[in-house]
Amino acid sequence: MARKFPGFLKFLLVLILVAMAGWAGITTILSAQRSRIASLEEGIAALQAETVPVRFMIMGRDSGMLRVRFRFYDLAGDEFASLERELPGDQLFIDFLEAPRGGSWLAFPFRIFTDTVAPVDGLDLFSVVQPADWPRTYAGGSFDADALAELGKLYADLIAGRDVRGSFGNAVHDVAQLRSFTPGLVYRVVVRTKGGIEIIEE
Repeated sequence: MARKFPGFLKFLLVLILVAMAGWAGITTILSAQRSRIASLEEGIAALQAETVPVRFMIMGRDSGMLRVRFRFYDLAGDEFASLERELPGDQLFIDFLEAPRGGSWLAFPFRIFTDTVAPVDGLDLFSVVQPADWPRTYAGGSFDADALAELGKLYADLIAGRDVRGSFGNAVHDVAQLRSFTPGLVYRVVVRTKGGIEIIEE
């Protein structure tokens, strides 16, 4: 005949089992998080000193309008998206969001605007760069799937204005600007892992 536990002992046993399951779940989550962070740090350490996530060409200028073609690249230099837009203005600005990680600065394309288009009304780049769960500008390198997912979360947090560890409050904006240009020439946006963004003629 099976021995019956008093009600209190049954409750205590259930409580212990729930606590053990909860501890196991927390341990698993923390272990996975540590693994993702380690993977991210390894990928950051392998980044080149300079990356080129964006190239563009001024196709033409007419009646105060700039016709521009943008191309977006991953770390391997493979193009993953292109845009052609007409923008009012004479000067072009490309805004990036930056955050420090692993001794380097990570930069994410944010928006494009001009001297006559306010940043808030500029061309949003998040849906171009991150249509899924990770930023394609950081694909094609040494970041694995877990690290790319962490980068995707970081990018989304920066876009949403959420507090990000190490970002000192609000997201850091770095704006590359092109005041003078020659139509038909290709320009590249150079991102430096030690900080700084620059537009350079090819």
